[in-house]
Amino acid sequence: MGPAAQGQGASEEVVACDHDDGIVSLGSTIRLAHLSDTHLVGGESEILPFDRDSTATLSAVIDAYSARPDVAVITGDLAEDPSREVYRSVRALASPLADELHVVAGNHDDRVTIDEVLGAGDDLRVVSLSPHWTMVLVNSQWAGHDAGHIESETLAALDETLARTRRHVVVCMHHPPASTCTNPYCRIVNAGEVLDVLSRSSRPRAVLSGHLHRSFDTTYGGIRFLGAPSTCRQLTHGGNPHFGLTSAPPAARLLDLHPDGGITCTTVSARYAYADR
Repeated sequence: MGPAAQGQGASEEVVACDHDDGIVSLGSTIRLAHLSDTHLVGGESEILPFDRDSTATLSAVIDAYSARPDVAVITGDLAEDPSREVYRSVRALASPLADELHVVAGNHDDRVTIDEVLGAGDDLRVVSLSPHWTMVLVNSQWAGHDAGHIESETLAALDETLARTRRHVVVCMHHPPASTCTNPYCRIVNAGEVLDVLSRSSRPRAVLSGHLHRSFDTTYGGIRFLGAPSTCRQLTHGGNPHFGLTSAPPAARLLDLHPDGGITCTTVSARYAYADR
């Protein structure tokens, strides 16, 4: 976990710092690895999420990064069956990828346990990446529901954070506020309120999310919304049943965050095909 996270009532594993200090890198461009929906299971479990060995697929995606990023973020659904063992496994696999690792919870995750192991309990956390960039991690988990929801207090804190920062901002959450899927499962139920807060500020450059198990890149109000593929398995949407498995490889993304606010985004895919197991 990185030392530059600032939140409300932060876990003891996260060291608070000033909003504009404790930066990850003084470099001109920040390289950000964006992973999502890892769906790891415990070592004794016989569950194969989406008919895949999710530990093997995560390892293969991490191995596919040709250069070491400055920071990595996992946007939720780290666990298929949440436990300390599973979150420790995620940390052991993903921490060597980058100098810092940050996570947000998804609908499959347990907020208490993920906080104990990975320090992801606060509804909003601010991470200083460079003199030019700040990352804001937002909880969209809605307890007891698969869809997402962001509490009014969290939206107010996000609004305040965006209003006071002088940097470009990349926002990370599990559920996409601008979803490319019309199924209620795939959305934040108060997405309109979220988009209103984001669009009031000129600082957000991108919103990173997961949940859909497919890549997308769309723009709303001048902000890019980047959905990550799953490191486990990609899904189709809109059939009957709504979700279908695909043969697309496990994957993640690599973002170059440039000093002028520009973003270059590439997909990082596992280098070998998987037979269903």
